[in-house]
Amino acid sequence: MTVTPPATARIRFTVNGRAVEAAVDGGRRLLDVLRLDMGLTGTKEGCGEGECGACAVLLDGELVNSCLVPVGQVHGQAVLSVEGLTADGRLGPLQDAFLELGGTQCGMCAPGMLLAAHALLASGRPAGVADIRQAIAGNLCRCTGYTKVIEAIEAVTVAVTVGDDGNAGGAGWPAAGVAGPLVLVAAQSGGEASLVRPTSLPDALARLAADPRLRPVAGGTDLMVEPAAGPGHPRERLLDLGCLDELRGIEVTHDELVLGALTSWEEIRRSPIVHGALPVLAEVAASVGAVAIRNRGTIGGNCVTASPAGDILPVLLATDASLEVHGPHGRRTIAAGAFWTGYRRTALAPGELLVAVRIPLVPGRLVRFRKVGTRRALAIAKVSMAVAWQDRVTETGTGDVNVHGAWHDVRVALGSVAERPIRVARTEAVLEGRLAGPDVAAEAAATVEAEITPIDDIRSTAVYRRAVAGRILRRIVIDAAG
Repeated sequence: MTVTPPATARIRFTVNGRAVEAAVDGGRRLLDVLRLDMGLTGTKEGCGEGECGACAVLLDGELVNSCLVPVGQVHGQAVLSVEGLTADGRLGPLQDAFLELGGTQCGMCAPGMLLAAHALLASGRPAGVADIRQAIAGNLCRCTGYTKVIEAIEAVTVAVTVGDDGNAGGAGWPAAGVAGPLVLVAAQSGGEASLVRPTSLPDALARLAADPRLRPVAGGTDLMVEPAAGPGHPRERLLDLGCLDELRGIEVTHDELVLGALTSWEEIRRSPIVHGALPVLAEVAASVGAVAIRNRGTIGGNCVTASPAGDILPVLLATDASLEVHGPHGRRTIAAGAFWTGYRRTALAPGELLVAVRIPLVPGRLVRFRKVGTRRALAIAKVSMAVAWQDRVTETGTGDVNVHGAWHDVRVALGSVAERPIRVARTEAVLEGRLAGPDVAAEAAATVEAEITPIDDIRSTAVYRRAVAGRILRRIVIDAAG
């Protein structure tokens, strides 16, 4: 059930088991409230962009970057900072292991590492070396190195029996934080953003209609980065969509995979429905940042932000997805090809909100996705590509016989090469009706390089993007041919 504070109420949540009533602006970063107002300086100020993990905390048991969380969104939730890992003034088992096995030096990264490890152990999920690496991804360490950190966490997994109920107090794993008295935080300062929390989708639409200046926010992983140049906070009034549970969920209905706009990347990555219906979506979700980002970032936010580097955008183009929006004039659907109209611009009309993404499930359709960035993981795409096709076409009953194995209904979509995601019609025509193989792969690669006019920006050059686009397509076609 959604917990929503009255318009004039203070924000109430718990921090390390202590009840907190915060008389602060809802748009302030949770990081600033913890450090500046509550004196919990174990939560560090690092990059301010969600890339380093120094500010990581647990929010209702999930790892998040507190620099990207408006404090108004934690109303009714439980926050765990590194200080909450102690009990009666004694260090917890993870902290002891980090000290004994050399898992920390300067201490800047240690809080995030410890909380990431705590979240993994408390979840009851497997905790082998590969799982530990995945859990701490996105927590940067400049001096200790990851080997000692992993060894410390691994030592604790051997020493305790991890519960399987998903709770921090699960079998054998100590609960973090001890309940205490209510703490009043009163650090309201002028000029900061406010955050409005609607109670339902109709309420959100009504509020947006009444004040068009409201800026919708869901996970905040993009919006909250914008003011990172100063100590600041968002300058706009925020409309918190994160409390609208009706915009969450994953289901298959009427031959469509339907994902609520607030469905997080981590939910997509782990969803059995997604793995069964369209596994490429889970692959895309796994490429989005690290755990702390995937726990907060949403598919709807990726679509509405409309960055040409948005990871999901090429896949939605290649699969003929549609986007369901609600607004003052009711419900409508917009084809993915018409949704993105320019750099960070969409076809959303004033007062409209994206509520769901609908992807047709075409029998026999195959979809491949590739992304190239500065690093192999946790990187913004320099070039991304999704290719969809069918290669097993049955007889139509009209006497026409199609050769099985030839590609049909081909879609090739690219991200990060133009001001918005694009499809390449000439390249698709080269692949249509052809059998995948080295010669076809080379021809398609040459065609896509000639067809696109890549952007040239701070992230990469046009020359590089053109060459990489050709190589990605060539590899996808050759891999498909076996």
